[in-house]
This record gives sequence, structure tokens and C-alpha cells, in this order.
Amino acid sequence: MEFANNLRSTRKALNMTQQELANQLHVTRQTLSRWENNQSYPNLDTLIELSNLLAIPLDSLLKGGDNPMVTKISNDVRSKKRYQRYLIIIASVFVLALIWLTTLSIGRAYQIQQIDRFNPFLTTQAGYTVLPNAPTKDKAGLKVDAFVADNPFGNGAWLKFYTGQYTKENHWALVEHKGSYIYGVRLLTQNNVPKVMNEQVGSHYFNYNSKVEPRISKSLPWLPFN
Repeated sequence: MEFANNLRSTRKALNMTQQELANQLHVTRQTLSRWENNQSYPNLDTLIELSNLLAIPLDSLLKGGDNPMVTKISNDVRSKKRYQRYLIIIASVFVLALIWLTTLSIGRAYQIQQIDRFNPFLTTQAGYTVLPNAPTKDKAGLKVDAFVADNPFGNGAWLKFYTGQYTKENHWALVEHKGSYIYGVRLLTQNNVPKVMNEQVGSHYFNYNSKVEPRISKSLPWLPFN
């Protein structure tokens, strides 16, 4: 017995009119009539609701030899599973991308060198700086914290890096860096600093003051870009 016959016979056995059942399903009587005449089929959610309203198991409702409804339901289930897989994949990619960008942003904002090193949005730059008269000494060598100017417009950042021994005559430096990651430092005299950069670099070193300026000279230091 096909789905249409099952639906019609079960409805009549419960002494329900087409209109009464249609009202409970929130569909029109014409829609229900088409189902009972095998002209169209309800979707999977409506089938489950039909099964509950008629108090008949879904497999009994769908019994029949060559029942196209069974094929339709099978296709609906496969489609839903496929869409769910796509949704999970898209959501996973989005979450991973968000975690990746957040990690890069944290590395940029807090100047974590190993994160900046592998940040694909940062480019390698060469900037100039004036070094302090008395650098900090630790096990790795002479460590300084200096503002490295990357261009004549004042863009740059306070960076921590190691230098070799230097004197008052060569306490300027050319710093190659990618974000806070330092590739190399070359000591210079002031005459070696390009004239266009002299105003930004200056002649005297000033200690970093967090109350006066941020470590990175841009409005949104957490953005993982130059």
C-alpha cells in the first residue's frame, strides 16, 4: 500500500476530515488532498509530525513496494547530512581562521617575536634608531629598547634587540625587522644615517614612557599588519 493510501485510510479510521488534519499540520486542505492523491509529498519534518498526529509509526506510514516517498525521504536525509557536513567544515575553517588571526593580533600587540616572525601579513622593514649610552647587559649580550623609525613620517615601533659593543660615536643603528622580530642590527655613526631620517632618529636617546606613547606608532596596534 502506497503512502497516499496509508495516509487516507489512517485519517478516515480516526474520523478526521481533510480540513481538520490540514489545520493541525498548518497546511491547506488542497495540499493534503494532493498528498492523498499521490500528486506530491510532504517533507521530512511534516512526515514526522504526521506520524505523531496519526499515532502510526513512520515506517508503517511509508510502507509500499515501489514507494517514491521512500526514495524522496532517503534523498532528503542524505541532503541534510551533506549540508550538515558542509556547515561543520565551514564553521571549523571560520573558527581556525579566527584563532589564527587572534594569535597574530596578540603577537603584534604584545610584540611576541616568534609570532611576528611567521606572520604572513608583516613585511620586512629597515629602520634607524639612536641607541642608549648605557645598554642593559645580560647573558646574551648588550640589550637595548629603542624606537626604530621606519620612514620619515614617524612610523615605527619601540623594539628590544641585542647589539654588539658600541661607542658614543657609533651609537646609531640600522635595524632589519619584521614586526618585533629582529633579523639583524648594524651599528652606524650619525653621518651614516640618511638625512631624511635624521629628524625622526635624533641625536639623543630617550627612555620609553608608556604614559606618553604606545610601543607601536599606529592607531590600532593589535592589527596584525604593518
